[in-house]
Amino acid sequence: MYTYASRRNLLIATIIGLTGLSGLQATAQQADVRMRGTIERLDGTELVLKADKGGEIQMALGSTTEIFINQPSSLGAIKAGDYVASAAIKGADGKLRSKEVRIFPEALRGIGEGQRPMDEPGTLMTNASVAEVVAAPDGQVVKVRYKNGTADLIVGPQVPVWSVVAADVSALKPGTKVFISATKSANGTITTTRIITTS
Repeated sequence: MYTYASRRNLLIATIIGLTGLSGLQATAQQADVRMRGTIERLDGTELVLKADKGGEIQMALGSTTEIFINQPSSLGAIKAGDYVASAAIKGADGKLRSKEVRIFPEALRGIGEGQRPMDEPGTLMTNASVAEVVAAPDGQVVKVRYKNGTADLIVGPQVPVWSVVAADVSALKPGTKVFISATKSANGTITTTRIITTS
């Protein structure tokens, strides 16, 4: 059964690909931090996150922090030039049949670009640009291109399609599941750079 938990896991995979969920990439002045969890509270510009890996994390909203949410869309909204992500099952015939599709805004073009296996056997995550959308007997075939590869995704009429759209701080309500990109300074202060809701 395609459950809420599986949908959320697909979204997380869509966003981060194979990057670490809480790994640090050190630089001379600061580190890039990625984490996921549930918003505990937002007090002004201070956000408190209950991390999925345990514990509370306090962080600040930066003046340029980007916030995105997911809204229901439709198969007909997918067009050439869009940047999309799709988890798909590879059948015995070698064809990829999408389980869901997410359409990213221009600001997120290139995020997680490529194709990679997911935890579920036979399932691939593809983040790529749409080259062409072709009508097919069982839905549409979304032809995509990514660095060093191409793929044809069969998207049936019942496949959920979502649009990732820009939002504001009003989307950051207690209990909301989020994926956060942030920077951690030498003194330990964490400042968010991007927040994408996953619930």
